[in-house]
Amino acid sequence: MTQKALKQDRQNTNPLYSNHRMKLGVMAFNCSHGSAITTVEEAWQLNWPDTKDIAIMSDKAGFEVLLPVGRWRGYGGVSNFNNATYESFTWASSIGAITDNIGVFATCHVPLVNPVMAAKMATTVDHVTSGRFCLNVVCGWFKDEFDMFGAEWRLHDERYQYGSEWVEFVRRLWSEKKEFNFNGAFFKSKRAWSQPKPLQSPFPPIMNAGGSEAGQEFAATIADMNFAVLKSHDLETGKNQVDKLKKRASEVGRKIQVWIHVYVVCRETEKEARNYLNHYVVEKGDYVAVNNLMEIFGVQAQSLPQEALEQFQFHFIAGHGGYPLVGTPEQIVDGLEVLSKMGVDGCLISWVNYKDELSQWIDDVLPLMEQAGQRFSSNEQ
Repeated sequence: MTQKALKQDRQNTNPLYSNHRMKLGVMAFNCSHGSAITTVEEAWQLNWPDTKDIAIMSDKAGFEVLLPVGRWRGYGGVSNFNNATYESFTWASSIGAITDNIGVFATCHVPLVNPVMAAKMATTVDHVTSGRFCLNVVCGWFKDEFDMFGAEWRLHDERYQYGSEWVEFVRRLWSEKKEFNFNGAFFKSKRAWSQPKPLQSPFPPIMNAGGSEAGQEFAATIADMNFAVLKSHDLETGKNQVDKLKKRASEVGRKIQVWIHVYVVCRETEKEARNYLNHYVVEKGDYVAVNNLMEIFGVQAQSLPQEALEQFQFHFIAGHGGYPLVGTPEQIVDGLEVLSKMGVDGCLISWVNYKDELSQWIDDVLPLMEQAGQRFSSNEQ
C-alpha cells in the first residue's frame, strides 16, 4: 500500500474532532501525583499496570484524548510532586498500541527536542495509532529543567518565535515530498527529510497552552487546540475569554478548539465532596512543593494579598490551578453545562485517585452527560 493511499483526513481518524458537545480527556497520569499536590495515601502513584488500566477504561468509555505532562524533575516537599514521570513520546506509543479509538498526545518542550527527531517520533506514534496522534507543543517555562539539558534559556516572547519556527520545520518534514534545506533564525538543516509521513492529513493536530499575549498569538496562528486557563469562573467573563481566543484564530482564517483542565471531586453528597477537598488540600496539602511551583510561575508572596495567595495555593494543591468541579454527579454535569455555555469544547480531567474516580465518572457522570445532551449515547453515534 502506498503512502498516498494511507493518508487520511484527520477529521475522520482523530477523535479530537468528535461531534460531542463536551469532549473529554484524562491528563497528567504519566506523572506521580498527577495534578494534586497532596500527601494523602490514595494520591496517584505512577506505575504501568494502573496506567494501562486507565487508558483502556477511558478508551472503552469513549473519551476523546489522553494527555501526558512533559516533566523531567519534581518540585520538592514531602511528595516531591511530579518527580517520577514517563517520557511522553514513548508513553504515547505504548498507550496507542493498547487502545483502539482514543486520541493520544505527546507533550514536547520544543527547545529540548530537535525538530527532525520530533517529526519522526510523532509519525511513529501516528502510525501505531492509525491516525490518532496529537502533539502538545510547550515553548518552555521551567528553567531548572532547561539547566538539566544545558539548553539555552530565551526571553519569554523569543520562546514563541522559536516555537513557531520549530513547528514550521516539523510540518515541512511531515509534508515535503523531496529533500529540502531549512534556513531559519534558529534552525539550519541541509537535505532535511523524514519518511514515512504521518497518516493524518494535512498533519497531526497541535495543542498549545500559552496564556500571555505572545502565547495566545502562537495558539491562534499555529495551534489547532488552545489549552486555556479560565481567568474567572463567572459565565459571562469565561465566555468573553473563550470567544476572544476563537475570534483571534478566525481573524487569520483558522478554527481552533478551546479546552481546559478541570480537577474533579465527585461524591454522593456535596458535603462529602467538600469535606474530601478540604482534607486533601488543607489538611494534607504539600505546601513546600506548591510554594516551589508558585515561585517558578512567578507568583510571589510579597506581591499578593494573603487571601489571594491562599487561593492560589488552594487551587494549585487541588489540581494544578485547574477549574474545580466539586459536588454530586448532578452538580458536576451542571458545572460542565456552564463550561459548554462559555464555549469550552473539552475538558482534560484529573483526580486524586485516578483509577477509582475514573470508574465513578464512567458509571455516574457519563450517563447524566448523555441525558443533558452534552454527549451522545453509544447507540446514537
